[in-house]
Amino acid sequence: MAAQTDFNRQVVTSDGPSSVSVTVYRDPNRTGDRGMNLRYLGGYALITEQRTVTLPAGEIDLRFEGVAGGIIPQSAIVTGLPDGVIEKNRDAALLSPSALLNGYLGRGVTVRRTSAVTGQTTEFDAQIRTDASGGVVVQTADGFEALQCTGFNETIVYPSIPEGLSAKPTLSVKSQVATATRATVTLSYLATGFDWQANYVADVSADGQTMNLFSWVTLANGDETTFANARTQTVAGQPNKGRDNIARATGGAISLRCWPQATTSDIMVKRFERARRESRFAGRPLPAPMAMMESAADVVGVSARKVQAKQEDLGDLKLYRIPVPVTVASQSQKQVAMFEKTAIPFEQIYEAQIWANGYSDPTPLATTLRFQNKKRDGLGLALPAGKMVAFKAAAGERLLLGEGGLDDKAIDEEVEVTIGESSLVRYKMLSVEEVDTKRESFADMQLTITNASRSPARVEIKIYHQDDHKLRKLSERLGRKDGKDLWKVTVPPNSDRVLTYRVVRK
Repeated sequence: MAAQTDFNRQVVTSDGPSSVSVTVYRDPNRTGDRGMNLRYLGGYALITEQRTVTLPAGEIDLRFEGVAGGIIPQSAIVTGLPDGVIEKNRDAALLSPSALLNGYLGRGVTVRRTSAVTGQTTEFDAQIRTDASGGVVVQTADGFEALQCTGFNETIVYPSIPEGLSAKPTLSVKSQVATATRATVTLSYLATGFDWQANYVADVSADGQTMNLFSWVTLANGDETTFANARTQTVAGQPNKGRDNIARATGGAISLRCWPQATTSDIMVKRFERARRESRFAGRPLPAPMAMMESAADVVGVSARKVQAKQEDLGDLKLYRIPVPVTVASQSQKQVAMFEKTAIPFEQIYEAQIWANGYSDPTPLATTLRFQNKKRDGLGLALPAGKMVAFKAAAGERLLLGEGGLDDKAIDEEVEVTIGESSLVRYKMLSVEEVDTKRESFADMQLTITNASRSPARVEIKIYHQDDHKLRKLSERLGRKDGKDLWKVTVPPNSDRVLTYRVVRK
């Protein structure tokens, strides 16, 4: 669609793409043990659209309507125009109640007033004298009055949409076309307000030796734009990308305020209070993106064997390609099965990190599931960061064991997921004797692990100490892990184990 402007520049509008691809990158500041913040999505997406347009000869403004509201304009690349691009602009003024009213500030409109009692409607001319931020005042033939403060239902009728307002987020580019033609144009850009993560579901076997692992790709779109039937991918890893400070498109509701007079009748007061409550609600800022997304999650590929995200290498990153087109709806989540693996061997470990000369009352140990990301163990594939929920069947019911998170794990790496704390397996530390003289300084310590469960507990405790301290007179030999002393012991059911040692300061 083309229209002639006042400056002999023709406007061509593309109202939507014929095909679109969405590649979602994770929030670079979010670790795997933290879920997505649905109120503020800190990731981003690379969006590629194809649009077919009819271009007249001459200087044109090509408007791409329906781009992401969080578009980063400086990242946009347009190819396919026969004579290239002269300049590009993001049109940030969106059509909204406040933008419409502000566009008619000082101009003539029609006010339509309806009586809630009789249903009679009257219309009269008025001029808007204030903007939408602090109550709307209009001037009529009878003087000045505040909108929605008379007790009647009132609305403003505008003669047209002010120039420059767009109903959809829009990117426009200027080009000089030598010969009229029909072209397929490709638009690629980055946009903020997206994120994704992996979600894992572990079902532990009855004997506690193996588990079945099911994984979802969960992606979230906090933007106001929906991308229908999109080719969709997610990228695991941390590409180097700076911070983007962009202004969101303008728009929003109108703030209406009224101040009733003492002479107002009871009926008018009731109507006024109702109108004020309604206008206060209408005047609130729009909710943060994704505030309600958890209740609007869309699940794709319930059968993992039918639809699974396909893993590919992307340099040092991993790309997960969803094999069927999906609609990435505005302010919603999308889930697609990633993989399903069975009978993966694992260990349940109870662990803690302590200071060698510390003190503590009985303290629960962390419960951790440990398994190897190896092909021989039923895995052997890149595991993107995400949340894991563990279940186990008991008395015919599937019960929750706990949940935790994992960071990106490569093939052949060890994976540990802490799913909670044990109320039955605890440790306690105390000092048996302390000596601090000019000749010597030491503390004799006792570390006790108590297992009140009916199963053996595999316990690992990392022991930290200051550089000028040494451990001596140990009752058991310690191992080493990650450069720290490690007490690794199995505690039988309903029993305890004690480690004694001396902390000597040099």
